[in-house]
Amino acid sequence: MAQWNFPYLSDGMWFLTQHKRWGLLKGDVDYLGVAKKINQIALYKEAAGIVKVAVPKSDMRSSKLVDGIVWDGKDPAKYAASFKIKA
Repeated sequence: MAQWNFPYLSDGMWFLTQHKRWGLLKGDVDYLGVAKKINQIALYKEAAGIVKVAVPKSDMRSSKLVDGIVWDGKDPAKYAASFKIKA
């Protein structure tokens, strides 16, 4: 079962790639490091444990996006640089 509100690190990293794409970030960052600070997975898991909500086995996931590209978080800098349309 999908955890729709789980703060996947890969999702946080994807948002950062979009900030890079649209010029909100001028250069690449430590995508994983920033996502770990923002997403607060340990806090989520603690709260989920209290209310007995299952959490996914992995903090990362892959997603097929509307453009057909599969995002998996393995190389966010390459992904952010790959867009033909950007700021």
